[in-house]
Amino acid sequence: MGAESHVSRWGTSLAVRIPKPIAEQWGVREGSTIEIVAEGDEVILRKRPYDLATMLAQVDPGALHPEQDAGPAVGREEW
Repeated sequence: MGAESHVSRWGTSLAVRIPKPIAEQWGVREGSTIEIVAEGDEVILRKRPYDLATMLAQVDPGALHPEQDAGPAVGREEW
């Protein structure tokens, strides 16, 4: 799917809007992190892959909570 967009000013930077159908197809929304790569006359936008080890290294130990007892199994849960 292709679409035409325009370059706009956003503060001291420039911005390009991603049309809603492309954003939905691509799976991005406001706040999504993307990577921007310039290759010659092309600019490539890529979803930034998540790296679990990096994300876990950024966890604040003070924000961790102890395990909670959920009580006995109800149904076919295995504890």
